Amino acid sequence: MWQYIKGFCVINIEGLNLEKFINNLAKNKIYIFNIKRISETKIEAYVYKDDVKELISIYRKSNYNLKIKRSVGLPFFMKRVYKRKTLLFGGVLSVLILLFLTTFITNVYIDCPEGIDKKELRKQLYECGLKPGTNKYIINKKDVRDSILYKFNSIAYISINIQGTSAFVDIVKKAEEPKENSKINCNIIAKKDGIIEKVIPRSGESLIKKGDIVKTGDVLIAGGNLTAKGEVWAKTFYEITEKVEYTNKSKNRTGKNKKIFKIKLYNKEFITNKNIPYKDYDIKTKDLKLQYKSFEFPIQIQINTFYEVNIKKNDKNLNQIKTTLKSKALKKMDYLLPVQARIIDKNENYSVEKNILKFTVIIQTLEDIGKYEKVEGGNYTDDKLQDTDRE
Repeated sequence: MWQYIKGFCVINIEGLNLEKFINNLAKNKIYIFNIKRISETKIEAYVYKDDVKELISIYRKSNYNLKIKRSVGLPFFMKRVYKRKTLLFGGVLSVLILLFLTTFITNVYIDCPEGIDKKELRKQLYECGLKPGTNKYIINKKDVRDSILYKFNSIAYISINIQGTSAFVDIVKKAEEPKENSKINCNIIAKKDGIIEKVIPRSGESLIKKGDIVKTGDVLIAGGNLTAKGEVWAKTFYEITEKVEYTNKSKNRTGKNKKIFKIKLYNKEFITNKNIPYKDYDIKTKDLKLQYKSFEFPIQIQINTFYEVNIKKNDKNLNQIKTTLKSKALKKMDYLLPVQARIIDKNENYSVEKNILKFTVIIQTLEDIGKYEKVEGGNYTDDKLQDTDRE
């Protein structure tokens, strides 16, 4: 690489007693390398660009023939490019234009379930700026999501991913809640653990108050002979841990090995020389069975080959590993958090145990943890009701 950056010439030198000429070059501090003899009177060699003028000066005072076959390296390339300024300018301009064009969206792909008007959804996305021809760096995904969720009551979640010049929109539809006139008796129960922050019972009796700790399945608002309705906001916690071994162990076999034979005859085992003279080793096991046609002899032989290895520990870049771990954990957390959850606190922590690096992120949120549950034995007319999380 250094030779290419500095630039060198491939030369042919022809004449008698070439060693004398090479020694003369060395005395004049001209460095030639990769010397290859072509014949008894001819050699090929490389010489750096900076030494070419001095080499030609010495050659003219000698009885040798010198020929420069080709020039290689960055200085020669830049010289050729400099002579073609228009071509250089055009190439740079083309690259810049290409990079600029890749910042614009060319296609918008929408994946939505039945029951949602795809044409109307696409129209609203275009009005929000998510359309072909828009620079992807000026699109505010949060504003687009908020606008779509506001205009479409049947949408529970919208995911917007921009890859290259394409935008992918995934829609999740809301599940239907029990209708008021269905006369279904149901409670509101906790769909996850949490610490109660606020209870807004619209129908039914609240069984909890602010500060209570509830577990999954606890009844929050009892419906009795009614359909319980309301909101139960609670503090919830989400935790993600990512870990990785931050020392890279490489094993290299030394070439030494030892074989141990284990012979099993009926219920008895015989092992030859159990001592392993190696501190670190790899094991390769091979089982042999003796049989003749369909008859199998009651003897089995196992050959264990122990290969001596040298273990080398190469410490990885700790800062780079931390960044990667954090990125993975936060990405998983992003998928784990519900859409309606409001983040109120975040705690990040690195820890090291032996050679294992761990990254833990704990998110504290405020969210509505209630979901509908039919009352066992209750009277209802709509037998199609399913337990549904309220959005």
